[in-house]
Amino acid sequence: MQLTYRCGAIALLGLVLAGCGADVKPATPTGSQPDMLATGLQTVWSGGVPREYFLNLPADYDDAEGSDSDDSGARPLVIAFHGYTGAYQNWVGETRVYDLIDAIGDEAIFVAPDGLPDATGRRVWGGNADQRFFLDLLAELDRRGLRYDANRIFIAGHSNGAGFAHDLLCRYGDVIRAVVAAAGGLTINDCIGAAAVMIFQGSNDPLTVPNIGRSARNYWVLYNGWDPDAFVPAAVGPCDDYAFPDQPDNLPYPVLWCEHTQGHDWPDFASESAWQFLSTLPEALPGPSAPPGGGADVATPPSDALLTFQVAAPTTINRPLKAAATLRQLDFIDNPTCSVPDVFLNTQFSVDGRIIPGQVSEPITIPITYFSFSGGITFPSEWALTITLYVEGGSAGTIPTPGIDYDVIVPVSLISQNSDVVVSEVLTPVPAADLCGF
Repeated sequence: MQLTYRCGAIALLGLVLAGCGADVKPATPTGSQPDMLATGLQTVWSGGVPREYFLNLPADYDDAEGSDSDDSGARPLVIAFHGYTGAYQNWVGETRVYDLIDAIGDEAIFVAPDGLPDATGRRVWGGNADQRFFLDLLAELDRRGLRYDANRIFIAGHSNGAGFAHDLLCRYGDVIRAVVAAAGGLTINDCIGAAAVMIFQGSNDPLTVPNIGRSARNYWVLYNGWDPDAFVPAAVGPCDDYAFPDQPDNLPYPVLWCEHTQGHDWPDFASESAWQFLSTLPEALPGPSAPPGGGADVATPPSDALLTFQVAAPTTINRPLKAAATLRQLDFIDNPTCSVPDVFLNTQFSVDGRIIPGQVSEPITIPITYFSFSGGITFPSEWALTITLYVEGGSAGTIPTPGIDYDVIVPVSLISQNSDVVVSEVLTPVPAADLCGF
């Protein structure tokens, strides 16, 4: 079943990244009969780099089930992304920490890929290379004759892998049927397609604070055409369901919110609840259109204001390529902790050529949006503003590489939601600290 990968453009709160799915070519050279797939560790080339993934086929899998023209009898495809510093063994190894594969059993084909190592050797998800890898992985599975239901591609992720799962859904919502995300945030907002969403969020999570999860929840609720203030108990897990039968056109695209008290973990009820949710979704054909009454325009707030700052780049810094602006509680300046920012302002804007090692930059002005739907920010108020610089040789994703990427933290006063923020002092970034001790 050869998929047609569509091309979508995503604005990551300021930086527009163009996706080019129409010209996807097989990631592994053709010309010979492809090796038959079997359960075990596999390799696919993507962007000139070998990428590993573990494939688990059902015990009774028959490579003739389904056909190119008829998916009847073909099983869903589940692709699961590990957290920062993790690996595919988190999902399928003997010491696995996520038991989703146990809940699925033989009812679906399960794929657990490995993220690329950052400059410190820790595996991480994010950036253009991993977006491309997702397409290359699907193309490779097709090339090698894997039979699955192309209308039921499910994505799961935990922590950094959950954030990447959100991003994949935003970019490839015309291919993905549903996403299950635990302890991860959504940092982009120009989405396409329509899909079902299930979010697990710890109420006392010290890393992905609840406001981050709630922000993603509210985005998808609005995007899928539902009411953020209206929900009922879900049929699965200790979850809230924002889907209502008075909107029958939207029923294939529910949003479930599952708040719990198990911290940053993949909670112990997640796997059974997730598979019950995924396996009982009604049939829906993937496509580029958002559900009725929803879409990115409905879910995305307009830019609130402008942020202006200057940077004195150290001579030792590698070439800065992009940057992110976020907010944390004011006491973070004196007591930094391992945590996700409380508010996203602009998570992907280019500084290539604007910040040069050994020089003071010209004033840099960017649009900002207080990306927190949960009421976690009031005006006027005092915050710690963080400017993170992602440099050549550092992180390609959202987590800065300690000692390689740079950041600077400064107090700011926010007057009102639509008041511009100007940092008067010239900022001197320092190497990003390893606050989490991974």
